[in-house]
Amino acid sequence: MPASVWIRCLQLIPYLERLGIRSVVNDADAPADVAVFVRRQDEPTLRLAERLRARGARIAFDLCVNYYDETGLVAGSYGVTRRHVDECLAMTAVADVILAASRFIAERARAHHARVEYLPDSVDRAHFSCTKTYDRPRRWWRRASPPTAIWCGAAAKAAELEPWLGLFAKRRMPLVVISERRPRLSVSFRYVRWRHATVPRELLRGDVCVAPREVDSAYNRGHSFFKIGMFMAEGVPAVASPVPSYHELVVGDRNGMLCDTPAEWEETLDRIVADPAVLVRWSPAAQEAMAPYSTEAVAAQYARLLTSLAGGR
Repeated sequence: MPASVWIRCLQLIPYLERLGIRSVVNDADAPADVAVFVRRQDEPTLRLAERLRARGARIAFDLCVNYYDETGLVAGSYGVTRRHVDECLAMTAVADVILAASRFIAERARAHHARVEYLPDSVDRAHFSCTKTYDRPRRWWRRASPPTAIWCGAAAKAAELEPWLGLFAKRRMPLVVISERRPRLSVSFRYVRWRHATVPRELLRGDVCVAPREVDSAYNRGHSFFKIGMFMAEGVPAVASPVPSYHELVVGDRNGMLCDTPAEWEETLDRIVADPAVLVRWSPAAQEAMAPYSTEAVAAQYARLLTSLAGGR
């Protein structure tokens, strides 16, 4: 299933149960106070939402992608077409509330709906329970090889790495890529297959998360911080492009760095290679920044909203 489904739904359910919110999945016949639609917005979904609303359910339309702005498809066949926009607007019209995975999406949604709630992505520390350790007694930061860069995401989006690969190669930084299948890249790298059960410890194969991304499109600016957040939750600092949501986590030179230009990327990578101990200093602050976004904490936000919606029937 898409990662967004377990991020925005499945991992929340056990925590919601503890807070008195009972959930069923993909059962349109089950009685429901609130129906939450995650990654569904086509014509049959719209008809289903209308039927559930007619039966008295409140409709929550969850968006982890900015489908309000048409961007066209890019390499990898992802992006937003006119069809996506039209479907999104139709679901927005039938919804009682829009749930947004980033503040940017929430801002765009408020142009089309009166009630929009920003409910951030979360990292379940019960699952992502590992913590990066940089071996101080063995003077890790004085070892011969440079720190290892690591990236994790859908294989189609690994193309985002391509313009920056020369920067890693120039500094002899090994690269680890975690995805559901091996992507094609112009440099050698270590491939690790994504598996939900094993990815928490696989994230520790790297010393620094790298997340370059062009931010000139409304599609990319809508992304949540999960790509870097799962690393930071386990104490792996991030060097990333300035996606708006990343600013919620990364405080420059405290727990990572946001780099807007190739020159800023080069400067930051040079610093890490020359003084890898900076990663040791950034690591605990990276975990601290993610603490408010644990699944347990975010589930409490969902529970308050769902209870409010159900009470408004």
